[in-house]
Amino acid sequence: MGGKITMDQGREDKRQKRLILKKEVIINNAVKGYALDVSIGGMYIYAPIQQPKGNIVDLRFDLEDGGPPIVTKARVQFVNQGVGMGMSFFNLSVESAERIKKFVEKNLQDHPLGTEASKTDVRKKILIVDDIPAVRLMFKNKLTFMGYTVREAGNGIEALQAIEKERPDLILLDIMMSVMDGLKFLQILRADDKLKGIRVVVISGKLDPVTVDKVSAYGVLEFLPKLSTTPNKLGDIVKHVMDEDK
Repeated sequence: MGGKITMDQGREDKRQKRLILKKEVIINNAVKGYALDVSIGGMYIYAPIQQPKGNIVDLRFDLEDGGPPIVTKARVQFVNQGVGMGMSFFNLSVESAERIKKFVEKNLQDHPLGTEASKTDVRKKILIVDDIPAVRLMFKNKLTFMGYTVREAGNGIEALQAIEKERPDLILLDIMMSVMDGLKFLQILRADDKLKGIRVVVISGKLDPVTVDKVSAYGVLEFLPKLSTTPNKLGDIVKHVMDEDK
C-alpha cells in the first residue's frame, strides 16, 4: 500500500543514524547541491544558492540501488550561512523511505562513513576539538565537502580517546573547554612520543597574549580567532597545511 511519511515522523527519525557521504541532489529542479549526510528523516545539503529557514523545496537524488530517483519535498529546518542547510523530508512515500533506510543501513554496515568514504580511505583525517556542537558541525560540513575525513570531540578527554582509535593528520583545537581544556590536551599530546608530531591549528575565542604565549610553547601551526574564522577561511588554511605533504 502506498503512503507518505509525515513531518512528525521525519522529526522522530532524527534519532536514527546518519550516513556521511557526498551525493548530488537537485533542488527545485534547477539548483545542483550535494548531500553531506542522509537519514530516513532528512539530509544536510551544501548548495551555492541557499533557501531561507522554513521554505519547502523539491528534492531529487539517486541512491544507485537500481531504482528510480527519489523525488520528495523537504522543509529547511536550519541554515548555516555559506555552508549548508538541514532538510527534513515530508510527503516521502513509504517505498522511498524504505529504500533510503536500506541504503543507509547497508552503507553504514559496509563502512562507518558510507560508500564514498570506503573508496577514499586514503583521505587526510582531521579531528575537530570544540565544546560547542554547532561550531563543530559548521566546520565539519565544510571540510567533509572538501574531501577530508572528519572526526569530532567535545573536550580534551574525548580528543585523546579519538586519537587512540585513529590518528589524525591535523587537529583543530579550541582552548576554552570544560572537563579538559585545550592547553592541558596539548601538554599531554606533546609529551607522548607517538603523538607529539601531530599538527595542530588553534581556533579559539580566547587569544589574548598570555594564552598565545602558553600555547605557542607546544608548537601549533596557526592561531585563528573563532568569531572571525569562516568555514571558507578555515578550508583555505587546512588545504594549505595538507598541500605541504604533497
